[in-house]
Amino acid sequence: MNDPASVYLPTVLGGAAAVQDYVYILELREDPDRESWSLVFQECGEPDEQDRALGWDTYWIEAGGRSCYGGLVECEIRTDKQPTLPAMPPHDLTELRLVLTESAAARLRLPTEVYFTLHLDESQLQMVKQGLVRILNSGRPDSAPRLLRL
Repeated sequence: MNDPASVYLPTVLGGAAAVQDYVYILELREDPDRESWSLVFQECGEPDEQDRALGWDTYWIEAGGRSCYGGLVECEIRTDKQPTLPAMPPHDLTELRLVLTESAAARLRLPTEVYFTLHLDESQLQMVKQGLVRILNSGRPDSAPRLLRL
């Protein structure tokens, strides 16, 4: 449990990318220009009986190299309308809030409630919102977050 990768957690995510391969994948990165800490969400594909038996018939999350299936209780993107001084561009005021089950938090080595400032341009922010809705509603209906406010 003393793995250095599990201790580091960025506060700002500055890059986002989406890929449609076999399934849709959304990645938020600490630094958009290089390999860095990332938060990845992947939609559920076409699960078979083994996937269902193992609980893999839902979305998948990876944080800093650790992963789990399902486990999000709440997912919210909030925009603070009150700028701080010195005034920051509006995209610096956007925050992603995740609430995880105890089990998912332990697997991902994250707190059960975690916040990230999203330093994204408007088109990336819209892609993230649409991607999260698509991904977090894929798979078993009972694994979707009870609060999904984007």
